[in-house]
Amino acid sequence: MKVAALTLSLLLAGCGSSGDDTYNDAGKDGSGPDATADAPSPTDGSTGQDAAGCGTCPAGYACGTANGIPVCRNVQTRIPLFSNVYVILMENTSLSTLQAAVTAGTAPTIKNLQTNYASSSNYHGVAHPSLPNYIALTSGDTQGIGCDCKAQTGQGSCNVGTCNLLLGLCSCNRSATHIGDQLETASKTWMDFGESMGTACNLTDSSPYAVRHNPFLYYDDVQTNATRCNAHVVDLSNFNPASPAVFNFIAPNLTSDMHDPDPVTDAVHVNIPNGDTWLGSHVGAITTSSPYQQGGLLVVVWDEDDGSGGIQGTDDPIGLFVMSPYAKAGGYKSTVHADHYSLLATFEDGLDLGRIGSAASATPLTDFFPIN
Repeated sequence: MKVAALTLSLLLAGCGSSGDDTYNDAGKDGSGPDATADAPSPTDGSTGQDAAGCGTCPAGYACGTANGIPVCRNVQTRIPLFSNVYVILMENTSLSTLQAAVTAGTAPTIKNLQTNYASSSNYHGVAHPSLPNYIALTSGDTQGIGCDCKAQTGQGSCNVGTCNLLLGLCSCNRSATHIGDQLETASKTWMDFGESMGTACNLTDSSPYAVRHNPFLYYDDVQTNATRCNAHVVDLSNFNPASPAVFNFIAPNLTSDMHDPDPVTDAVHVNIPNGDTWLGSHVGAITTSSPYQQGGLLVVVWDEDDGSGGIQGTDDPIGLFVMSPYAKAGGYKSTVHADHYSLLATFEDGLDLGRIGSAASATPLTDFFPIN
């Protein structure tokens, strides 16, 4: 879509996120980088209301532009307000391994994302193995989880013998505030879509479906509320890019997310091509949809590096690709250190939510969004 046409559509619709604009003060305490001289400024000093095409921005936001498109932006962090957010979480692949597949010609989708959108050369997970990264990205903390343990209750207690990089033979459901809670407080919709899940709120692993890749199943206020869980945690077949929720968490199955075959013997020619093909169809379906084109944010990110960091627990950079009408594109590559807390902070600022956990002190992905 041409920028001029997109600008006109946003002028007609006004800017800001979809759904109720209820403002949640929690966490809006001045954390994050200071406002700079080129940050947008509200014309009346409070609401951000002006005649520049943004309508009325919520408190803490002011009318500005990104890629020439009028949009309300966080006064401190300059993150734009998004209409919808989509996050696709892939598995266990270092950025260097992704690049090896691109060089070998086995990852044409990843090459396209590198060439046409924005990415990072310095993005990292926050823990090993997989599950604590999923929990951190959605709650701002690993919640003390140190293994791929069970969402189901009654599976035993976690200790060094039952919970480690190799074993997760215990229950680790948690009572914790998560982004789903924040969204509902702000009267905004959210969904967790798990490929091959089958029945909604499915707590039983059945390859290629993995419960541990759907973090909202681990939160007590979702898992123990059947009505809420069945409404929000469903099979990916229910995802419709033409009518998304405000926040959409998408978990591919174990083949589609590059995890399997496991153990990995040839990631460049097997695991990565499997996920690359899946990404090709799903990314395209989102980026060509009207909701995305009217101010959405799509992030494709990996949970951790090769082999869960291996025995030595490495922290190699992992893949992060950012797509939005408001984002830099054309192969922009950020070198700024960032992690899952930075990404959560970006979602929260971009949806006018408060900050929770370690996201409160994290710097969001500010450099991905131009001030123009």
